[in-house]
Amino acid sequence: MTCMVTRVRREWSSDGSHRHIEGVCTTANDHYTRRDVVDSIAQGNLWITSAGGSTAVIKPITYCPTLACHSTPYITTSPDHTAANNLEALPDC
Repeated sequence: MTCMVTRVRREWSSDGSHRHIEGVCTTANDHYTRRDVVDSIAQGNLWITSAGGSTAVIKPITYCPTLACHSTPYITTSPDHTAANNLEALPDC
């Protein structure tokens, strides 16, 4: 199964220092938490972003990439030819 992500839901970190991704919203307007996405990827499903006419594969990482933030699990995309499809750059749900 392939899930297309077009928006993200953000929340404040536990220390209030930054906002990070809490979950994602798909083209079907369904919301999934980071844990939902990571578990789905582990089951063999493909999650991708779509923005600016291009896509990027979502992959799990252990922690939020912000220094000293230990929110886990976390999700990200790899940098490519455009920032538009980066998970962190997507608009809010």
